Amino acid sequence: MTAWNDFVKKIYHEGHNKDSNYSFKQALKDASARKSEMGKTGSVAKTETAMGVKSKASKKSRKSRKSTKKSKKTKTLRRRK
Repeated sequence: MTAWNDFVKKIYHEGHNKDSNYSFKQALKDASARKSEMGKTGSVAKTETAMGVKSKASKKSRKSRKSTKKSKKTKTLRRRK
């Protein structure tokens, strides 16, 4: 789950505790207005690193993990042309 999702979920729970008719749609609007508070929470980032969750930037891209070898089917199609 992303930091944004966690933040919206937190806003939703706060609003829902005050008013049982509070909707997730309203929580999204409120979170958008309060997004400057998102960076100040810090608890999400601390728990993710404590759990061993890597950031998106540290993950290898799918392209770099693919092997550079071509499949047999591709090679035979090239020969036929």
